[in-house]
This record gives sequence, structure tokens and C-alpha cells, in this order.
Amino acid sequence: MIVVVWTVIALGLYRCSIQLPDTDEDVAEPAEEHNGEEESAAKSEVPFDENVRILLMNQAYQGICHAELHISCEEGFSVSYDQDQKTTDYPPDTELVLYPRDFKDNPMICITGKNDGRIEILNLGRNSPARYRGKLECYAAAEGIIVVNELSVEEYLYGVVPSEMPSAYPDEAQKAQAISARTYTYFHKQSYAYPEWRAHMDDSTAFQVYMNCEETPAAVKAVDETKGQVLTYDGEIVESFYYSTSGGYNGGARVWSDAASAADDYLIETGEEIYASDSAEGEEAYRRYIDNGNEADVEYHDAWYRWDYDKMLEGDQVKKFLDQLYRLSQSQPETVRIRSKYLSSDQLLGENAISDIRVLDRKKSGLAAGIMIETEHFRVSVTSQYAVRQALGCAQDVVVKNDGSSYIMGDMLPSAYFYIEKIYDNNGEKGDNLKQVKIHGAGFGHGCGMSQNGAKGLAERGLTAAQILAYYYNGSIMDIGELGK
Repeated sequence: MIVVVWTVIALGLYRCSIQLPDTDEDVAEPAEEHNGEEESAAKSEVPFDENVRILLMNQAYQGICHAELHISCEEGFSVSYDQDQKTTDYPPDTELVLYPRDFKDNPMICITGKNDGRIEILNLGRNSPARYRGKLECYAAAEGIIVVNELSVEEYLYGVVPSEMPSAYPDEAQKAQAISARTYTYFHKQSYAYPEWRAHMDDSTAFQVYMNCEETPAAVKAVDETKGQVLTYDGEIVESFYYSTSGGYNGGARVWSDAASAADDYLIETGEEIYASDSAEGEEAYRRYIDNGNEADVEYHDAWYRWDYDKMLEGDQVKKFLDQLYRLSQSQPETVRIRSKYLSSDQLLGENAISDIRVLDRKKSGLAAGIMIETEHFRVSVTSQYAVRQALGCAQDVVVKNDGSSYIMGDMLPSAYFYIEKIYDNNGEKGDNLKQVKIHGAGFGHGCGMSQNGAKGLAERGLTAAQILAYYYNGSIMDIGELGK
């Protein structure tokens, strides 16, 4: 136990107490210092019962409406029609196809597997067969069919844990993931993200990825061995964010907003105050940290601990970049603002070069929460970490990870923990325009809460799930049945 405590303190970021009712785990020692990523809808009177309702997005998670549904079940299934309360039974391995026209006289169609069989949506396009426990409620919408999967929280977690964390990770990391995911679930069960269909969350990265990977024995075991356990602070369930990989510091609740909130108490930012000083010295200090790292960081040897991205800014690449900024300004006017003394914002698209890109706002964790892009006639300010990542990212461009391997970028940077190296158009000396920026970054994800690769590293060093969670969250572990008593 002495060795474990020393390890946590050497790695640690803040201290947190742990309470585990009805468990044999040895958690006498306190530890130090957490997908889902969107704010919930307004609170509603939704009890902490055992079921959760998940809206299933369509292929490639492009939207919430399905053009058609292809349904099957190895055990057979029953289909009930809301309008006339009629039920039709289908034998094993039958394929039922539902179209929007089938809902003309049936506002809701409910599908249930026989003998607790899992219902498969054959045309959903996930990484593995999309087989769902519980029942599927299907509703008519103007653009197609809405599907909501209702099932118990514990069964839902069977599909979340393997979709969010590789099942090859150590058992204690899996258990930490299970507790964190269960906490996130119960937090969001207090609200309906989709009130029209009484769905608490959807199955995408906007909340927690669900059934993108098939259930595994390791994930089921982790869920079962932590049944009912959730993270709390002052007796209240917390919003237990988690993400892939830390670059060394935790962004805390301030990765979302500068406004003070109760989340500051259990999601604490770590780092160095000089990084947030808005000074040349602060930028140089963060540059040194990115370049050299810290061997004490849990993810020091992880592939995503550091990464590099060369963003070219000449010719068509400038046009593509400016078009992206303009589109973001239209969809996110509160975070992406285009300014000019004389010209309208759409004339940004006529600019031919980028004269500067710089960080405007950096947090003490190192997170770049604001940047400025300048052209000859315009200044474009980008605030919020997501908008920053979207503005500087470019789908299909290559990011080189810490181990030299390549990653094909999606539509945003791996993280907002980075510094910018500028290369100008006159042989590397400062000139009128940029021809390239080298973005040197750290970590993968939003940086708030539990680092999943950090959990893996801590488990490999011998920490229990409770100690891993205490490393990332300030609070206690309780049984969900004890809350509110």
C-alpha cells in the first residue's frame, strides 16, 4: 500500500476521498486527481430508475432519422403497433423492413426480442453487428424513422464500455471506465436530450458511444463487478467526462467555459499559471513542455502523448482554410467571428493569403481556448476549444503521432493542447504571409476528466479502479441506490 500511495502522489494532481459501500476493495488510502461531451437539456423530473432510453443515430452518425430499418433477431421477435395494440410475432432470423409509410396509421411501432434475444438492425453500419438488448421504439418523423432503444442501465453499459475503451485494457481500467460511464449515464438520466421521444442521450460521441463495438466478456465483467457504483460530490451525482489521452495536464471544467460552476469542485484544472499569462514567456514555457514532455506523466510513452501536424497555407489550401472559417462563422457565430473595417464577412473568401495565426487565450493546463487568424483585410477570432480544433483541422490531412505512426485526421485537430510554429514565405524569416504552420500538439480529446489511456497506465502500475478514479475526479463513489436517501 505504501508503494501505491507514493505512486499516486508522484503522479498526482489533487486529493480526493473514496467511499465504497458493500465492497471488499482496500481503499483506505486517499488518492490524487475524467464520451460524452455535450451539455444536457434542461433538467426534468426523471427518476433514478433502472432503465435508460437511447436514440440510435443513422449510418455514420450523420443524423437521427433513418430512411428504412432492416430488423432481425436470432430468437425471433414481436412487433406491436401503438394504434390498434396489435402484436405480430416473427420467427427466428426473419428480416422485417420498416419504411416511413408503415407509420401512417401507427405513430409508434415497438420491437421486442423473444426469449431476451437481441434485436439486430442489419443496415445500421456500425463497426460490429448492431444487436440491441431491451426493446426498440420506432416513431414517424418528417425526415424518416426515429429509433429509441430502451433497456436497463447495466445492459446499456455492456455496449458502452467496449465501444469507449479497448477490452484488452487491464481489468481495473475497465472497471474505472464502467463506473465513469455509469455516472455519466445517471447524470444524463435527469434530463431528456430528445424530449419529443423521451430519449436521455444518443449513441454518438456527443454523449457516450454505444454498440459501435460488440459486447465483450471483459466489458461485461467490469460492469457486473461495479454494479450500481457511481461518482458523487457532496452527495450529488457528477457529470463524469472522460477522453482518450492526456498530454500531461487536466483541463478541468474550464475546457467548456470560463464561467465558474459546481463542476470546478470535482473537475479540477491542473497545469502551470505561466501558461495562462498571455505573455511571450508563457508561450515559450509551454513550447518547452510540449517539446520535452515530462517522464512522470502517465502517458509519456503513449503514441498520442505528442503529435505533429503540418498545415499548408498556399494557393488552394488558403481558399479551403478560409472557406472552412466562413462556414464555421455561419454555424457558430458566437465562437467564430469575422471582422473587417470596410468589408462584409463573405468577402473573406476573396483573400489570397494568411498573414498570421496565433493563440489568443491559453489556460494553465495549456489548452488553447482562443486563436486569431489574420489576412490582409480581415481578422477572424475563434473561441472555445472545439471551434479552435475545427478551425485548424482538415479532414484527410495526416497527423504524425509520438511513435512515428500516421493518423488520418477527421474534421478537427486531435486536441486543443498545442503551440504553433510559423513558417513564412521568404525562406523561413518573418515576412508578409504564412506558407505553413507546424502545429505541435499533446493528447487526444477534450482533456476534461479521466484519460482512458491514463487509466490503462495507472492500472498497469497496480492502481485499483477506485484509485484511478480518485486520480482524476474529486469526490466519492457511492451506490446509486443510496443517493437521495
